[in-house]
Amino acid sequence: MKKNMDYSIKIYPSARTDLNNAINYYKNKQFGLEKRFLSDFEKLLNRIQSNPYIFRLENKYRNALLDIFPYLVIFEINDQEIIILAVFNTHQNPNKKP
Repeated sequence: MKKNMDYSIKIYPSARTDLNNAINYYKNKQFGLEKRFLSDFEKLLNRIQSNPYIFRLENKYRNALLDIFPYLVIFEINDQEIIILAVFNTHQNPNKKP
């Protein structure tokens, strides 16, 4: 297992759509809230990039929760690349989770 390395990050188009939907939701909910959400997301990406193996493995994907907002980042590790597959709202039906 590789540890303490920086990995490149690739965000799948469907995960980018999830992310944009969340940003738009918070933007419409309260002024500036989308910036807090994006900051929370970016902090989590930095943690994932620094040490992706610390996050829980479920089936064949890893799951990482944002600190403040109810979202789960689902990703896989492929050599030196972290692939973000989904940005999942944990208030949704868990059966919809990829």
